Amino acid sequence: MPLYPEGGWAWFGTTPEDADGTDWGGLVAAAFGPGTDVRPEVLRVQHWVMEAGVAERLRHGRVLLAGDAAHAVPVVGGLGMNAGVADAHNLAWKLAGVLQGWAGPGLLDTYEAERHPVARETLRQAVANARLLREVQDRRRAQLRAGDVVPDQVQLPWTERYFAQLGLVLGVAYRSAAVLAAPDALPEPPEPGTDYTPTVRPGHRMPHLRLTGDRSTLDTLGTWFTLLTLDPTAWAAPTAVPVPLHIEPLAREHTESYALGPHGALLVRPDGHIAAHWPDGPHTPGTLTEALTALTGARDRAARFETEDE
Repeated sequence: MPLYPEGGWAWFGTTPEDADGTDWGGLVAAAFGPGTDVRPEVLRVQHWVMEAGVAERLRHGRVLLAGDAAHAVPVVGGLGMNAGVADAHNLAWKLAGVLQGWAGPGLLDTYEAERHPVARETLRQAVANARLLREVQDRRRAQLRAGDVVPDQVQLPWTERYFAQLGLVLGVAYRSAAVLAAPDALPEPPEPGTDYTPTVRPGHRMPHLRLTGDRSTLDTLGTWFTLLTLDPTAWAAPTAVPVPLHIEPLAREHTESYALGPHGALLVRPDGHIAAHWPDGPHTPGTLTEALTALTGARDRAARFETEDE
C-alpha cells in the first residue's frame, strides 16, 4: 500500500520466527515473485498483532465509543474504516439533535442499539476475510513449492467472496426506538448477506430514485428529516415539535418503487435511513408530529423539563 504523506510503500506479511536475523529486503523481493529484478530499500520494520473484538458497550453516560475505540477489526478488506465512518454518520445527527434541543437525551441510546449489531457482523466478516486470505496464500505457497503452474491472478470465486461487501455496507438495517415499525403490507427483506437489495422498509437505507434531470431523491436529504410524498398537502408541517423537516413532493411514477399510495409518505432520518413508512396517508392529523416526537425522544425531553420546572 502507498504511504502518505512521506511517500514510498508498505508491505504487510507474517513476521518470521527469526525476526532479528531476517533479510527484510530479500523477504519483500521474494514476495514480488520469480522473474522480478527489484531490491527494495527497507527504511523501517514495525511489528503488530491483528486484533479482533467489539466493545461490550458503546455508551456509558456521556462517553460514546466509535471507530477503532468501539471495534478492533482485522484490516483485511477495509471493513473497519467503513464501520468507523458509519458510526460517526449514525451518531452525528443524534448528538446534534440533543445539543440543539430538538431531541431528547434518550435518542443517544439508539446509537448502541443500532451500531452494536453492525460492529459484530462487521467483525465476523473481517475475520472470515482474514482466514480466507491466509487460506489462499497458504495454497499458493504450496503450489509454488510443488512446482505447479500458478496463475498470475487469483481465480474466482475467492475474489467474489472477499470483495462482496455491499450487503454489509449499504444493506445495514437499524432496529431501535428511532425507527417505527414497518407496515404489514411491506414485504420482508431478504436475509442479510453479501449482496445489497434496496428496500423501503423502515430501518434500511433509502433507495435512490431519479426526480428531475440529474437530481436524485438522495439529494433531498440533509441535516433534517425528509418527508417524501405524492401529496404534500395531506401532511401539514408540524409546529408542536421543533424538529428540522423538509417535505419533498414525489411524482406519481415513484408510487410503485416506494410502495406508496396517492397520499402515502416516507420519512427519512438525517443519516439517510428510513424512519417511517405510511403507504396510505396519515392516520390522524397529528401522525407526523407524533412520529417525530417519538423518533427523536422529544416526548421524554418535554417530560424531563416539566419535572425540572416542578
